[in-house]
Amino acid sequence: MRKKIQKVGLLVLLAMSAMMSGFAQDDAQFTFFPWVTSYYNAGGIGEQHNTLCFTADYNNKYMGWGDLPSTAINNDTALKTGPQDFLFSIESYLKKLHGSLGVTLIHDRIGFYSNTGVKLGYAYKLRVGGGHLGIGAQVSLYNQAIDAKWRTIMDGDPRLEGLSESTLDMDFSFGVMYKADQWYVGVGWNQMTAAFDTAQALIRLSGNNGTHRSSQLYVHGGYTWVVPFNPNWEVIPQALVKTDFKEYQWEILALARYNGVYWGGIGYRFQDVASLAFGARPFYNSSNIYLKGLDLGVSYGIPTNSLAYKKNRSFGDIEVVVRYCFDIYKPEVFSGYGNSRYIYKNRY
Repeated sequence: MRKKIQKVGLLVLLAMSAMMSGFAQDDAQFTFFPWVTSYYNAGGIGEQHNTLCFTADYNNKYMGWGDLPSTAINNDTALKTGPQDFLFSIESYLKKLHGSLGVTLIHDRIGFYSNTGVKLGYAYKLRVGGGHLGIGAQVSLYNQAIDAKWRTIMDGDPRLEGLSESTLDMDFSFGVMYKADQWYVGVGWNQMTAAFDTAQALIRLSGNNGTHRSSQLYVHGGYTWVVPFNPNWEVIPQALVKTDFKEYQWEILALARYNGVYWGGIGYRFQDVASLAFGARPFYNSSNIYLKGLDLGVSYGIPTNSLAYKKNRSFGDIEVVVRYCFDIYKPEVFSGYGNSRYIYKNRY
């Protein structure tokens, strides 16, 4: 029985290797990445412009696979769930600060390993050309924990010797994002100090030894194409490329939106999952300004890696996103006479 349990533990380690490099923990992954821009690019905080936005995204990955069999530890069926990622963010543009403030709460779990963190950030906004440029920075606090039951299974494993069951780290992120009427592009760098071993040791707030979050670089962009012969339809391809400076991964999300309300499409994350996504902004054409900003979406993904072909294979991923935004400033209307340089100078 002990050998069987150790084999199961090894399978969990192999699964974790998709998210860990050595003892480095990667960021959570979301099919609806355009909805959670501020998580991986500080320059995207408040990218909805003069609004207050609330966003929640829940991703239940590799459902049915099960991290451990129910007989592994005292018939603990609570462990028969795949990795889960949850994000909640609040973002708002504030005129007096000439930019946006954002708070992001994140929790991700795989096996006995879990991450809980908070990000606080600010993005300075200015007009450039016909669009808006955001330059942002974030500070983050992450608690990384390993369930004590892990040691019950893998007792004596030298890879766990001296490993703290809970650590608290602080880190920093930086990003820039430019958004025009029909396209956007951005670059974000998360866990900046993780690229430097000395700096990483200095920002560990508690726990002598444990996993470290790896430094992540993101490049992303998208375009909105209005179908010429039927303007009610829009096609919106979007892409995200990420790297930990050792390996890279890319993903795409191509959506079609009708009349500004209903949308659907396909997504693909390299060597991970292919997804179908559907959603709606049900009150987009409503005269009620406090309802039109609601956006709902759901996706179903089929794993394209080996987890979809094992005996206890996964039967897919489910992700749900909810965003609610509303304008907090009235549109500015200029009338009368005045100096055009003053009227149009860097108004956001």
